[in-house]
Amino acid sequence: MGSLFGKKKNKNQEITSQDRAILELKVQRDNLTRSRKKIELVIDKETEIAKQCLRAKKRKQALLALRRKKWQEQTLDKVEKMLTNVEEMTQSIEFKQMEKKVFDSLKSGKDVLQQLNKMMSVEEVEQLMEENEEAMAYQNEIQELLAGQLTQEDEEDVLKELDEIIEMAQDEKEIKMPKVPTKDPKKKQISEEEKEEEATTSSEEEIEKEKEKKKTKVKHKKVAEMI
Repeated sequence: MGSLFGKKKNKNQEITSQDRAILELKVQRDNLTRSRKKIELVIDKETEIAKQCLRAKKRKQALLALRRKKWQEQTLDKVEKMLTNVEEMTQSIEFKQMEKKVFDSLKSGKDVLQQLNKMMSVEEVEQLMEENEEAMAYQNEIQELLAGQLTQEDEEDVLKELDEIIEMAQDEKEIKMPKVPTKDPKKKQISEEEKEEEATTSSEEEIEKEKEKKKTKVKHKKVAEMI
């Protein structure tokens, strides 16, 4: 059961002697830090006791409290020195570990670079460059041969044909492009409606004139009959 559900140890996660040393140094650092805080509290307390004894005019007790304070201050100085040494040692080990990791990375990079260089030898590169130069020279030779077969007149005909093709392409573009209307279609519609209204008005006026003429003729006819 233990083999089924137990966690497999990873070699990359094993605790080394360096890790143990750093861990032990950090534990001692924490212990010294706690000791320093306690000593500082004792020093403050002894100082307050000495002040109280002086106010109570107890000189001997005040001197005794100050002697204890002095001894605690000397102890605090020793603790501070040890704490400084522990912190410097911890930082030195951690820095060396970082240097080791950088060195290993550089070494791995060098190995990879060497493998890549083996895959691409100097002879192969030189051969590839020579083949490229030969291919370019062959292409240039073909172009020169083709250019040499055409006379000056042929070159002029080719350029003339090129110009004609360009003009034809431009003409096709102009034919395909729709013309932009210069007049507003709304204004055109309004003018047509106005013309229709004017024509209707003029026809109505002519009808009225014809009616008036007929009435006048009838009146003249009646007058003539009466005479």
